[in-house]
Amino acid sequence: MKRKIRHFGKQFKEYREEYLGIKQLEAAEQLSISSSALSNYERADRDVTAEMLAEFKETFDIPDDYFVAMVTGQPLREVRAVRSDTAGKTTEVQERYRDHFVERHRQLIEETDELREIIALTAALNKKQRRLYLNSLKNNLTVFRSLAAKHGEAGSPLPSPAKE
Repeated sequence: MKRKIRHFGKQFKEYREEYLGIKQLEAAEQLSISSSALSNYERADRDVTAEMLAEFKETFDIPDDYFVAMVTGQPLREVRAVRSDTAGKTTEVQERYRDHFVERHRQLIEETDELREIIALTAALNKKQRRLYLNSLKNNLTVFRSLAAKHGEAGSPLPSPAKE
């Protein structure tokens, strides 16, 4: 029998928003699930299995004290209250997540000239231009996935955030 923990999702949402500072779509992509599946976990409309708990912990490199609080239902504010420097802890957690993210994707960046070119082009833009450019890339990826699925691109499966 699989043990399910329903309250973890609500706690993860708080952790994702306040500590990691990432959007639901980014978190879902990292977990290889759809954003609607993550939304169901975060609203406690869907139980989080032990297997998914392990995936959350590993994917986001969640520190043990925060993970235990999420699993046991302890308010994250209580974990933070023990800390004297909440802002410093939040920054530390964000940096830890970002470092983990870069390490997970380092090989892709090193092997893909086009990706490095996109990063360099993006870095040259101002903040407003960068946001517009990156949103257009995300929209293009959505169209690309749709067209590839429609035309049955055999032999080269596309990553899809549809694992639920």
